[in-house]
Amino acid sequence: MPLSTNALHGVFQGRKILSARGRTNKEAIGWEARSQYHGKPLTGPLAVTIDMHWPTARNHDVDNIKTLLDSLTGIVWQDDGQIVDLHLTKSIDRKRPRVEMSITRA
Repeated sequence: MPLSTNALHGVFQGRKILSARGRTNKEAIGWEARSQYHGKPLTGPLAVTIDMHWPTARNHDVDNIKTLLDSLTGIVWQDDGQIVDLHLTKSIDRKRPRVEMSITRA
């Protein structure tokens, strides 16, 4: 599951940088994507549907998908800026938290 946007960054010498925890999370998402997607990064406009199944009822902001989208750059698509149609749902699944995605050309 992607980290909260607030947990992604730290400050080093006055500059905002990706935190160690954020880097680890981004790499884990990338490796999971590589295990499931074996093609070349997609080109052109894309439509993406994401179903987030969180393990707790805690308030999860929908903008937390930024890490997820950034992590798939260069693996599933060339750049997350290619997404022209995005649909997101969220629910609770304590037994099997997960992210399900479908991607089609727009």
